[in-house]
Parts: sequence; C-alpha cells; structure tokens
Amino acid sequence: MTMDAGTIAASVGLGQDILSSADGLPEYIEKQKELIGSYLKEPTFAGPQAISFAGAEEAHLLFVRHNVDSVGTMLHAQTYVRLGDWSGIITLTTLEAQLRVLRADYDAFVKGLHISPPKVEEPAVRS
Repeated sequence: MTMDAGTIAASVGLGQDILSSADGLPEYIEKQKELIGSYLKEPTFAGPQAISFAGAEEAHLLFVRHNVDSVGTMLHAQTYVRLGDWSGIITLTTLEAQLRVLRADYDAFVKGLHISPPKVEEPAVRS
C-alpha cells in the first residue's frame, strides 16, 4: 500500500471462469489477449508459456506490458490454471520497475494457493 495518491501500488487479482471444454485453455488465453489488446494502448505480450501448478491439469503464464504516459511501463503477469473445465486466473499488476522488489513475495503467494475440489451438492431431501 502507498500513502502517495500519485503512486501506483502493485495488486494481485484472482478470478475464475468455466471453459467451453476441458481442452479449451489455449483458446481462452488467446481470447483474453484479444480482449486485453482492445483495452490497452499498444500492449506487448510474452507467452503464454506452459508452467507447472500444483493440482492443475494445465497451467500457463502470460506477460502483458504497456505504457501509461503518467507513470511508465506497467506489467501484468497472468497465471492461468485449469482443472477439468474450470479455470483460475491469478494476475499481478505492477510498474515494471517494481517487479524485482515484489517477485519473491508474489512467487511465495502463488505457491501458497491451491485448487480446492468442487463442492458436491447434496440432493434435496423430500418429506
């Protein structure tokens, strides 16, 4: 956190989505790249690159860089994980210059995450 209103603080966001099929993560990431590209000014992408993530059947890392005139180069590190047709997304957003300072803490945070098994719905009891 920062007390200076003019400073951009790094953030981590978690999200989830249901894929159209269990083998649809690469297609999903490509659609995300198109969406991101429509919102950011001249973004550059690195990846996606296959990575390992405990409990996931598949995982990829995508980096997005773009410039913000008032603050400099922003970096978004997006980790996509898949189990069945469920996908989780972890996004680190930071000034590129802050990445070295944040990297160890961010990596430790991500390693502490795990995929919980889906809840099993109990059938309704009729009387």
